[in-house]
Amino acid sequence: MGLHVGVDPTRCSGCRYCELWCSYRHEGFFSPYFSRIKVVKDEVLKIDFPLTCQQCEDAPCAKVCPTAAIYIDEDAGIVKLNEELCIGCGSCVSACPYGYLSLNPNSLKPLICDLCGGSPECIKRCPTGALFLTSEVMSRDVEIDDPLGRDHAKAVIESKKFRKVWVARNE
Repeated sequence: MGLHVGVDPTRCSGCRYCELWCSYRHEGFFSPYFSRIKVVKDEVLKIDFPLTCQQCEDAPCAKVCPTAAIYIDEDAGIVKLNEELCIGCGSCVSACPYGYLSLNPNSLKPLICDLCGGSPECIKRCPTGALFLTSEVMSRDVEIDDPLGRDHAKAVIESKKFRKVWVARNE
């Protein structure tokens, strides 16, 4: 696949500017509930970790979509959403191996990162430089060589559970 927003969690301050500016870019107002990037705070490890779409090559979210509303745009190299085809069933949210996807609280359609057409607002607005474009994909496996250690990798995987609760609470 192509590029996606990468994260250096050692630089993330948890300010959530990325969430606010993302929602403003896509919706015209500031609200983390409408952002395509989500900051997860881990109280045990004392880190803030923005979750972003990893633009999976196999795109599990697209595979489970009953209407093919989520698809891989081969030209752009990213996962996209055809909002007209989406029925808001939420299957994609459950299928995301990273716990990234959430639903728009109003339309119940998934909020999928489109890289802002090639110049992500979250990257431009991040005051600490924690966000960047990369082609490296975060592993789905906790048995990875994570530079921040095994606990960090587990925290990322566990954040998926947090995301599901967050989505359910906001439905």
